[in-house]
Amino acid sequence: MSIQIIIAEDHPLILMGIQHLLMEHKPDAVVTCTSDFSRTLAMLEKQKFDLLIMDINLPGGDKVGMVHSVRLKQPQIPILVCSSYDEQLYALPFLKAGANGYISKTAMNDDFTQAVDQVLSGRIYASPEVMRNAFGQLFNAKGPEGAVSDKLSGKELEVARLLVKGLSTKAIGEHINLSSSSVSSYKAKIFEKLGVNNIIELTTYFELNG
Repeated sequence: MSIQIIIAEDHPLILMGIQHLLMEHKPDAVVTCTSDFSRTLAMLEKQKFDLLIMDINLPGGDKVGMVHSVRLKQPQIPILVCSSYDEQLYALPFLKAGANGYISKTAMNDDFTQAVDQVLSGRIYASPEVMRNAFGQLFNAKGPEGAVSDKLSGKELEVARLLVKGLSTKAIGEHINLSSSSVSSYKAKIFEKLGVNNIIELTTYFELNG
């Protein structure tokens, strides 16, 4: 009996690559593709699938909240999140939300097929680096906010939270009595320490870890 797989991915080249790997690895698979989250939910309501491979940043989606929405349609479906977002920042929140696996789009082909196999067999998949991070958090008994506090100084954390609220560099400077150039320096340090490239990624980081 064929395996029914649905891929929720809005970048055509990435979608093509995932399809190609799946058809090589699972020749009997029947693959359905969607490019937005609303369409994904509609398909899940209409048809039973054996696996969902899903990007984080889908049009119409709300990141971690998408896992819960999928579970309302098909509670038992294995969910493999496939994303270009930094797995060290985003894998654990999605796994905690109920996803079965998290694979980076920069991963090797063999890692992707291994992730598919593990999730289909009912196991959890994450890279060894993510698993080490998870065990580190477990044994250190530190939640996500503790990890953020470890990475940022008190002033950097204050500036980061104001950036997430949408304040401009000038407005932040006036709010905490710093020059615009000092705020810009803090902003650069924050981006470097958290591994984010822009305010959108910073906001997403705090949504998942705040």
